[in-house]
Amino acid sequence: MTGSGERVGDHLDHLDQRTGRPRRLPYDAGTLKAARALAVECATAAGFTEDRVQDVELVTSELTANSVEHGGGSGVLCLWTDATHLVIEVSDGGHIEDPLAGRRPVPPDSVGGRGLLLVYKLADLVRIHSGPDGTTVRVYFTRAMM
Repeated sequence: MTGSGERVGDHLDHLDQRTGRPRRLPYDAGTLKAARALAVECATAAGFTEDRVQDVELVTSELTANSVEHGGGSGVLCLWTDATHLVIEVSDGGHIEDPLAGRRPVPPDSVGGRGLLLVYKLADLVRIHSGPDGTTVRVYFTRAMM
């Protein structure tokens, strides 16, 4: 957030030319497919290779599915570009207790816990802000310089 209450990035080169705002999609379990499709659309429009588009899709899928499962059942997906990045932001009402979640390997016999690890592996930068009012995960994918 900026001092004006505007989200950082609201003034950047947005993907939605009609509104001048980041592409925004509230999601729940029934709209996860739409969230992935929006991410693919935005990554393609940002000029990513097919492999990198798949990375964006997988990261979006992991973040939104984790959000539905652990963050209260729904959230908001926002995507935008600036001169150097595609930014994906997922916000929900959940709270991440472990400040190192996704930054250390999980035991081999663990059933889950690899989603954030995968996000950290595929994205160029991951920022997580979690508190009593919810969690926002913002990931950055570097765009190829034209």
